[in-house]
Amino acid sequence: MKLDDLKAAWKQEIEQSVQAENPAMTTTIISDVKKIDREVRFRDFWMIFALGAGALLYLIFGWLTRESVDSLSRIGVLVFIGATTVMSVALIRARSVTRSDDWTLRSRIEMEIEKLEKQRRLMNRVGYWFLLPMAIANWVSLLGGRHTRIGSWVPDASGLAVFAACILVYGLTYGYIRWETRRKLDPVLARLQKLHIDLLS
Repeated sequence: MKLDDLKAAWKQEIEQSVQAENPAMTTTIISDVKKIDREVRFRDFWMIFALGAGALLYLIFGWLTRESVDSLSRIGVLVFIGATTVMSVALIRARSVTRSDDWTLRSRIEMEIEKLEKQRRLMNRVGYWFLLPMAIANWVSLLGGRHTRIGSWVPDASGLAVFAACILVYGLTYGYIRWETRRKLDPVLARLQKLHIDLLS
């Protein structure tokens, strides 16, 4: 049996299970879950691609092509590469599920609930696993670049302005991600949880 056949069977089982309560609910839930899955895969691909490309460019232009690189600049490059690795792993792990799928309605719904819960936790903690490491890498690079240019560990006004702009962008990004989580993930998760409770009862 092909995967598409199993998906079709799952869809038919959902339709038969919830049709008595609300016929429109079935199509909406399936459509929303598929849409979120596509968006998560799309987001992960481009984030990992951008992070990997950024780390590679940072390594080349921040270290390998320079004649002299101080230790703090090297640490900044390594922090960025390490943060990129941690972030990529976090994105990939958040898409995995621990439970096995025996293609029953209950199992399938529980898998979707687990996936959405993991994505919600990931997005709610984006400040820890994404924004904070990037801010640290930016700060270390700022200090390292300043020290390389003039031998001072004290950032100047332009450097502080750049770092403040980065923090502002990170703050706006954090707020937007939390807002998107509440707007997209939470309603679908709540409907799946309600459906799961209804089936168990």
